[in-house]
Amino acid sequence: MLSGSHWPRYDPIKVSHLYHLCLLICNKLSWGQESDEEDVNAVYIVTLKQASSVHTHNVFDQLRVAKGHHHKKKLKQKFGSLFRRVEAEARPRGCCNSSRRGTSYASRVSRVHDSLLKKVLRGGKYLKLYSHHYLINGFVVLITPQQADRLTMRREVSNVVLDFSLRTATTHTPQFLGLPEGAWRQEGGFDMAGEGIVIGFIDTGIDPTHPSFVDNASGKRYPVPDHFSGICEVTRDFPSGSCNRKLIVAHHFAASAINRGIFNASENYASPFDGDGHGT
Repeated sequence: MLSGSHWPRYDPIKVSHLYHLCLLICNKLSWGQESDEEDVNAVYIVTLKQASSVHTHNVFDQLRVAKGHHHKKKLKQKFGSLFRRVEAEARPRGCCNSSRRGTSYASRVSRVHDSLLKKVLRGGKYLKLYSHHYLINGFVVLITPQQADRLTMRREVSNVVLDFSLRTATTHTPQFLGLPEGAWRQEGGFDMAGEGIVIGFIDTGIDPTHPSFVDNASGKRYPVPDHFSGICEVTRDFPSGSCNRKLIVAHHFAASAINRGIFNASENYASPFDGDGHGT
């Protein structure tokens, strides 16, 4: 224990210097923490203003049946630059066809997305996970918040949204939507409603072995429409033959969950197969 004569003398100048030094160090630590947080990558969904392929296809159909200069003038006023582009191209190459041209169109859109990322991010690190062209013209990318801000400032970008998770809410979707007493009754009842229509849904996956997806149990034929295009994804958990004339296409989109670190391989499948039965 120190006696009174051995206590260090109080020096207000030194104390002041130590206080400011501590304040400076603490501030630097705080700035460093904020900088680290800003550098954390996240998954963003980027939608472009340029029309999707299905919308472009619809404009072409209206152009094709348009009769007379007056009708075309109205279409031009309604769709603006999109009409002029479709008119110049005559038809969007493979936008909605089931041929090789469909793949070509998707490749063109993907290259546009790659070019935009390269131009805006100027050599910065990023990872594009998906390119979408059919219902929306956009892409999913793993970037920093600063990079997301730079994309937001581009005039060709419509919006930039941070990807987020949703909880499954119901296993009684038809009842939730009021279909049994609504659209189903209007379209021929439970047995016939939706006959001949291809439907698509986003959910936890699908179990192709479930009796509901057998294509010959009822004796009905399920012809796949000629104009429909799509590929049944094949993985270890979803082998070849999982699709048939009733379950015609299946895809999985797990890249976002995997890169966000929320994918649980013990419960989820990196395939179209259903992990918890909700989708089935």
